[in-house]
Amino acid sequence: MNPLTAAYFTLLDLRNRLDYAIRQRVHFPSRAVTLQAGSRPDLQSAYPKETREKVSAEIARLRSAYPVEGIESIPSERDIRENYFYLAMLDEAFRRSGVELPAEVTAADIGPSSWFYVQALYAALTRYGTIQPHAVNLTGFEVDAYRLYADFHTRRDHALANMRGLADVTFVDHGFTAQPDTYDVLTVFFPFIFQKDHLEWGLPGKFFNPQELQSAAFASLKPGGLLVIVNQGLREHEAQKHMLQKAGLAPTAAFKMDPLLFSYPLDRYIITVKK
Repeated sequence: MNPLTAAYFTLLDLRNRLDYAIRQRVHFPSRAVTLQAGSRPDLQSAYPKETREKVSAEIARLRSAYPVEGIESIPSERDIRENYFYLAMLDEAFRRSGVELPAEVTAADIGPSSWFYVQALYAALTRYGTIQPHAVNLTGFEVDAYRLYADFHTRRDHALANMRGLADVTFVDHGFTAQPDTYDVLTVFFPFIFQKDHLEWGLPGKFFNPQELQSAAFASLKPGGLLVIVNQGLREHEAQKHMLQKAGLAPTAAFKMDPLLFSYPLDRYIITVKK
């Protein structure tokens, strides 16, 4: 690391440590977020004409396989499309991994932020591979739950609003630590692989240890449990695979997700590891 980069990282870390400490000690009491429902255009109109037939078929497939009432009730059309993309990612990850979920699924999600995708995650855990719904107990672990948004609500406030209608779902305001042999499924969407991203997102440097987080997640799986990691872009994906190799873990599946239902500046790559 060159001296200028090192100095930049040091300044970011100093700022983040101060800001983070203030957020943990001084934050607004939890307040309900009102989700404003309004008229939405037909979902298909948001997609290019040349993909609408394929999009329609894929959404119809997901609607027939999963309970999507929670997704369909989301006020924002954009968030509905993104939740369908998350549902498709999980469906594909489970399928490629040959996973068989138990009748009672214990699951955790590391770093959910505002948990805008929790309806998709819950739907996937509830109905993958079965007609009879699984009983789901899901916990989200967010290390920076009190970051304030422009509407003066915290991440936690928004997460609680997005969890509406879901039974046995818990959002906790601290980071994840190893809980050996606890979870059937553990998901990590966009873990920080590079220190620069971690610091620029506003977290103190002391929390940056992606190798340790990966090990804690894998150790927390029950035998036969599945770890699902989603990365942004090929560079992150390759670095994640290298970390797995360093830990002696072999991916069960590793692939780029088709951006049919939702596209980003960086493609989404998925790695699963079965214990």
